[in-house]
Amino acid sequence: MAKEEIPGAAICLVVDGKPAWIEGFGVTDRKSKRPIGVDTIFSIQSTSKNMTTTAIMLAAQRGMLDLDKPVAAYLPTFTVNSRFDARPQEKMTLRHLLSSRAGFTHDAPVGNNFDLSFPSFAEHVDSISQTWLRFPIGERFRYANLGFDLAGHILQTAANKPFAECLQTMVFDPLGMNDTTADTETYSQRANRAVGHRRGYESVPLRIPFIPAGGVYASARDLIPYLLFHLHKGTAGGRALLEEKRWDEMHSFRFGGAYSLGIAGGQLRFGDTDLWMLTHNGGGCGFGSVFRFYPQAKLGVAVLFNAEGSAAYRWGGALTDEILTRNYGKQTARTRIDDFAAAKLPRQALQKFVGNWIGREFARNFTLVDGVLVMQRDGNNVPVRTSSAVDIVVPGEDPARDAVAMRYFPARAGMPPHLESALGDGNLDYNDGPDDAPGPDKKEWDKYVGRYWVDVWGKPTRQVSVLRKNGYLYLDAVRMVVESSRGLFFMSDGEAVDFRKNPPTWRNIPLRRVEA
Repeated sequence: MAKEEIPGAAICLVVDGKPAWIEGFGVTDRKSKRPIGVDTIFSIQSTSKNMTTTAIMLAAQRGMLDLDKPVAAYLPTFTVNSRFDARPQEKMTLRHLLSSRAGFTHDAPVGNNFDLSFPSFAEHVDSISQTWLRFPIGERFRYANLGFDLAGHILQTAANKPFAECLQTMVFDPLGMNDTTADTETYSQRANRAVGHRRGYESVPLRIPFIPAGGVYASARDLIPYLLFHLHKGTAGGRALLEEKRWDEMHSFRFGGAYSLGIAGGQLRFGDTDLWMLTHNGGGCGFGSVFRFYPQAKLGVAVLFNAEGSAAYRWGGALTDEILTRNYGKQTARTRIDDFAAAKLPRQALQKFVGNWIGREFARNFTLVDGVLVMQRDGNNVPVRTSSAVDIVVPGEDPARDAVAMRYFPARAGMPPHLESALGDGNLDYNDGPDDAPGPDKKEWDKYVGRYWVDVWGKPTRQVSVLRKNGYLYLDAVRMVVESSRGLFFMSDGEAVDFRKNPPTWRNIPLRRVEA
């Protein structure tokens, strides 16, 4: 906590399906220095998505909602922009929204992670119609707030009551989560509330409009019954609140990859036992949360903290790993690169992988060294195996980590090639490479070139550059690969950059030109 400048934290642990430890540390904020207790509420940010999904699964169980009905059936006036479909709202379903496979970007034009104002939830949801989908519906996993916010709006429309009230009556009250709330007026007036902290800011926004995606406040004490509910597959107090078949559907990973419906995860091997680890962490607005459980082991941990420190997301990991090691044996990799039969490809076939690929907040470079395909990782060239079964396999970062299998999809419909990862949020879109043909290099693009500020909560925080390279426009290192109409560009990762607006926007976030 001292190293990461985190004022306060609270932890709860469930072992063998029973509460084992709950404790608070530090203070709610640096000014008041009120001590953290087990009932202090914290913003849990994106862990809220799991609770939103739980409520929607309960609504589906009661016949209020159907996960496979199109959004248009519930919201007849809703529209969204797409390069791929004339009426995407007629293809998009709740299942797509909850699995982050609807093609949405992360932030809405009104009420987002960069905006200091507090518009209503209705205004926030209405602005989703102004956004552009990054990908065709159902084709790829890309983590996004907007799918959950739209799903929450559908739930409150079907229930005919505010979304926060839906969560309260459907999830929090039945589980005895007395401190937990998604109602902005309720948590803003709570005296025993942790205050968010971010380095470089005197204060952070208290109320946020993206409520289903990140608007829940909860205490460590309340996360005990929520962990137990999931560890016992929807059972609470000896009765099935969520039918086990619905719980299984929520955690089925039917699309492949490592994200199901409001939950991420994968299998780990301890000794000779393969265990599912299920998780949904959260972070932003000066808070962070860890939420992780292992149903087979009846083990779960949640940690809440009131500052954005990256190292804090490792909290609880050593603890649960030690418990699992004692119970099952040492952790080892389930799949190694040698488990995949090698496919010898000619240099010409390997060339399609060569270049720079971009993912969610990271990039990877592939190149050929003496005819061998390698990936640059941490300054080293890591050999990559080509396989007829999965296209390429990247070795794990250490002996306990699984090798990562990736499937290659060729370019189509104005989108570059992409690599779909079988593990985690590790999907990659092709950005550029040494053999790319030059782009159109239009003279009219001169007015777009320059440096821009990205403001966070009214403060200039990040500077980006729009520049020319090989006949294309780039935003920093990411290529604007398609100009769909004059001034509207789509980047290698599917994000829209719109110079038709004043100010221009990138991912719906305003770009303010730096004064010369």
